[in-house]
Amino acid sequence: MLNKLKALNNNNNVINLLFAAIPFSFIAGNLVLNLNTLLIIIISFIIFKKKIFSFNYDLLDKIIIIFFSYICLISLFNYFINYNGNQQLMDIMILKKSFFYLRFLLLYFVIRYLIRENIINLKIFFFSASICSLFVCLDLVYQFTYGFDIFGYKAVSRRLSGPFGDELVAGSYLQRFSIFLIFIIPLFYKIKDKKLLFLIFFLLIGLILFSLIIAGNRMPLILFIVIIISILILEKGLRKFIIPFILVFFIITMTIFNNNSKHVFNKTSEYKSHFKQINKKVSEFVVFFSGKIDRSGKGEIVVINGKQMQINNVYVKEFNAGYQTWLENKFIGDGVKSFKKNCQIANVKNCGAHPHNYYLEILADLGLVGFVLIFSSFSVLVYRSFIKKYFLDSSLRYNHIITPFIFLFLAEIFPIRTTGSFFSTANATYFFLVMAITIALSKKET
Repeated sequence: MLNKLKALNNNNNVINLLFAAIPFSFIAGNLVLNLNTLLIIIISFIIFKKKIFSFNYDLLDKIIIIFFSYICLISLFNYFINYNGNQQLMDIMILKKSFFYLRFLLLYFVIRYLIRENIINLKIFFFSASICSLFVCLDLVYQFTYGFDIFGYKAVSRRLSGPFGDELVAGSYLQRFSIFLIFIIPLFYKIKDKKLLFLIFFLLIGLILFSLIIAGNRMPLILFIVIIISILILEKGLRKFIIPFILVFFIITMTIFNNNSKHVFNKTSEYKSHFKQINKKVSEFVVFFSGKIDRSGKGEIVVINGKQMQINNVYVKEFNAGYQTWLENKFIGDGVKSFKKNCQIANVKNCGAHPHNYYLEILADLGLVGFVLIFSSFSVLVYRSFIKKYFLDSSLRYNHIITPFIFLFLAEIFPIRTTGSFFSTANATYFFLVMAITIALSKKET
């Protein structure tokens, strides 16, 4: 009996080690991330076998299962509909990617089980995410100061890569993981000295905000600010930090964009001009979603108050391409990663790998049916976590561990944010990971 307990404890330690390595895996790249998640899935199934699926399936679980089943069915359907004995490589790729995407369904149920059974120690995950976020922040500051990071990656104009090399996603990474750096202290460590607590909060927020600004990613910065302010307002015990947060943000922005700044801050002229364009770019997004844009295929000229306006934002052009592609196959789509193929068939300009928006990509790849399914899952989860915690009489309000995951999920499904592909390794892993953790914690309600 004792040997069995030791073996079980060792197995749990292995799973926790792999789970704690997830924030690092996002830095290391898709190969390491895929390997990490697959190991979590495989080892969990070896140890716990059928137990992973042995629970009462609720509405959200059923929607998720139907959604993944739908992806496989429509990819098969479209593959055989278009089959002519000499199938194009694009159709074969879509079919393979659609079925390989099933790994995220397995990940969803594995994480749900591990959280439900208290096998995963979230304290370790918080610590790991905090260390990785701190490392990315310091690496960005180093790159900002010297023109290259500790690995030798050079800065690209106003945008910094940090440890991500050619991929300019440092801001997105911090928006997704740096929140744990702030929450690890109030959730797991009691600091009675309020002055020390405020000082730690001040320094951490300052470092993260500075890193997000110099990373040059607009949307992650905006989402991070919105997330923090929302948490500080809705969590009664944290409202005392609202003023310090606003003060930190004001000091940092004023310092960085002060024309009289010397030394390291004389490098911020490009950042200043960049941020001056935000208002114009936001207006272009508003125009797109208001329906005023010319959707005839040009997608670049709009008329506002009788005056023509040139759309220069590349993301708005991509959004329009996603919309136009969806119009070609409104109801069922063709499967995962079919956007580029169908965009070219529709003879739409600005056909990239994806339209840089989750919702438009899902519409273009999976049609209205797929969109309704995934949007339904969003709605159910928002109700069971966010609505129940903050607006209903629920014991969930006392579950503070769930707080960062709720807001990270809300940020992930923010409708007008520019994104990578919903079906990419990094985004899909993060999305279904956060979804699984949030729903599992919401069911604990304590």
